[in-house]
Amino acid sequence: MQKVRLIVHQDEVDTALAVLQRHGAMQFTDVTDETMGDTAVVFPHATLLPRVQHAANFLSQYSPNVGFFKALREGTRTNMSEKAVQKRTAETDDIESIVVDVEALQVEFADKNEIIRRLEEREAILTVWKELPYKISELHTGLTTTRLVRRNNPRKEDVLRDILETAFNEANISYAITPISTELVAVTVLNEELSAAITVIESIKAELISTPLGEETPEIELIKVQESLAKMRGEIALLHDQAEHFAITHLKTLQIDAELLNWERNRFAARATSKQTTFTTVFEGWLHAGKKDAVLADFVAQDITAMLVEAEIKDGEVPPVEIENHPLVAPFEAVTRLYGMPGYKDLDPTVFLAGFFFLFFGLCLTDVGYGLALVIGSLFILLFTKVAAGTRLFAKLLLFIGASTVAIGALFGGYLGIAPESLPAPLQAIQLFDPIGNPLPVFYLALAFGVLQVMVGLLLKIYSDARNGDLLGGILDQGPWLLMFAIGILYVLTAVGYVSILTINQIGNLAIVGAVLIVLAAGRNGEGVFGKIIAAFLGLYAGVGFLSDILSYSRLLALGLATSALAFAVNLIASMVLGVPYIGFILAAVIFLIGHAFTLIINTLGAFIHSARLQFVEFFSKFIVGTGKEFTPLTRSEDYVTVGDD
Repeated sequence: MQKVRLIVHQDEVDTALAVLQRHGAMQFTDVTDETMGDTAVVFPHATLLPRVQHAANFLSQYSPNVGFFKALREGTRTNMSEKAVQKRTAETDDIESIVVDVEALQVEFADKNEIIRRLEEREAILTVWKELPYKISELHTGLTTTRLVRRNNPRKEDVLRDILETAFNEANISYAITPISTELVAVTVLNEELSAAITVIESIKAELISTPLGEETPEIELIKVQESLAKMRGEIALLHDQAEHFAITHLKTLQIDAELLNWERNRFAARATSKQTTFTTVFEGWLHAGKKDAVLADFVAQDITAMLVEAEIKDGEVPPVEIENHPLVAPFEAVTRLYGMPGYKDLDPTVFLAGFFFLFFGLCLTDVGYGLALVIGSLFILLFTKVAAGTRLFAKLLLFIGASTVAIGALFGGYLGIAPESLPAPLQAIQLFDPIGNPLPVFYLALAFGVLQVMVGLLLKIYSDARNGDLLGGILDQGPWLLMFAIGILYVLTAVGYVSILTINQIGNLAIVGAVLIVLAAGRNGEGVFGKIIAAFLGLYAGVGFLSDILSYSRLLALGLATSALAFAVNLIASMVLGVPYIGFILAAVIFLIGHAFTLIINTLGAFIHSARLQFVEFFSKFIVGTGKEFTPLTRSEDYVTVGDD
């Protein structure tokens, strides 16, 4: 990553930024040079863009459903040329007219829905009053007022009419009561006694129902309201049809224009970080060194008056980090990114973890059938679908680790939980391990991989220190431990009789020498006599951590056993129902398919998580010391548009 200053003629700023955006080449930082003036820029479509986005979001509710597989096959993005992008961004009249039409449709929806809401409220009130035989216009006259009264949760022996009569008589209130139900009555009182009547009604824990609007009886008014509701709902249905038509004809256009306008907004946001001179605009930021030549070539091809000059890195300023690898390794970047970016001075661990992750995933899943399912699924995505670049990379990762599962599954005799002795002879001949019948060799293999990966991590730490100018420190810190691991390997090989270069006692003496070297190397980092002593013994104590790390690799055996056991259990359950008359075969097939699908999902997830964990905790900790800030250049999102060459 290179700190640069970009100087562009003021008339060509947007064109230059478009080149950088297309390549995703530069992350901008604020220019702090006080000798230059501030850049005053206003995004010309600041009002239009949110309107376009809102219109697209509105129409997306009415977009016809596209089948999942059809969407995968055909993709969701439109191919455009650079010239088409520039022309479409410059001419916004058409999209603005579409937005106006969509906004008018939204207003109609809002108005109609508000009318429906009010009608539904009237309908609810009138439904309560509909048994009342009086006209609504007669509920309030010059002499009397009629109100509807309801008592909630009455006891069966309580009759609301009787309770009201008793209460009104005690209060000397003149009244007339029209029963509607056991819980509902209409009460007519003199206007001058209305307040007293309301007090009586509230005293018996009853409530007054709102009086509906209208002239006729509640039943007739209810019919009118229901007719109006039916009419409004019909109009809403027509608006739905219109919205669906708009979605078919305009949604894709709105989505594309929203994305193109968003690209332009991001360019204006980058301009806000710049400063100006009389004729030029000056930017600063981090340039991807690998894309510099392509950017300069485009500047020349488009006759852009601009130049890139190296800028000074300020004190405390840390360059952002980007990782790039060979196409065969690039899919494994997903694992690295889950952990986070390495520090700027650290190694990119992707190329080193790729082989280990490939092996460890296969050791965790250990089933040919499950591996083939991953391979077939990933090949389908890669060959027959149009998906985003990130999805394609992940599909390639699934292809690789699926192939690993097939190969290791064959060595472990894993075929959808089928017992090894039931397999054809050629498949039995391939099998080298039996994790169920004899798990110890697999356990030793897992620990061996652990030792190997930890040692690779220590070697990478030496290499990383050498890159940063501290080769001697790297050798002194990691070399003694590499020697101890080598001595330990020699001890194991000698103990089991594979080699006889040295005796066990001689190897023990070498181990003492290794321990002394560890103490001396670690002690040099302490301050003062006591500090050096403490540092020395802490350095030796680090061996406990290494032992713990290596034992963590036993999870490879555990997950492999879990896969085999679950697959066998599914087959066992399916075989138990196979004898059920008439439907046994169907039940067994359903259990077999659903059970293995569930096992595939659960064990694939577990294999991925635990294989990644071994990289993050046991491997990365040996040579990655910091966390970097990811490179976030000015770039294009390309959710709905892909841009090709003109």
